[in-house]
Amino acid sequence: MNAEEITYTNNITVDAYNALRKSVDWIQVAKKRAAIALKNSFYLCVAVCGEKPVGMARIISDGGYSYFITDVIVDPAYQGRYIGTEMITRTLDYIQKDVMEGETVMISLMSAYQREHFYERFGFHKRPYGNHGSGMSVWVSRDENGNVTNY
Repeated sequence: MNAEEITYTNNITVDAYNALRKSVDWIQVAKKRAAIALKNSFYLCVAVCGEKPVGMARIISDGGYSYFITDVIVDPAYQGRYIGTEMITRTLDYIQKDVMEGETVMISLMSAYQREHFYERFGFHKRPYGNHGSGMSVWVSRDENGNVTNY
């Protein structure tokens, strides 16, 4: 496969989104939640080979100064072909075009485990850095009996 066979779009179905997540062993997002998340994305970049989405990255934002890059995924069968690099480049270009003269914005992300080196190429810093502490997260799940679990 040549890099020319990859095209980029700004939409993806919920099923294709969860298929990409599954390809990298990430949890599946409930269809209702996934549909809301995709619809409310500030920006969505989807790499497509033929009809198949093979990668994606999206931005969520408060519309002010804060941007969060999330769901950066490349199907393992397509990794090593600079798809991730192209998606992050497009994502950062989109943000940079949104910043007006005299403004400063913050772009954050949570790297997948041991993938920090990929983002450092784009100027991101590992945390802690300067006066920034470590990034943190928690998943919250409710089972069919109503029990809540944090992990």
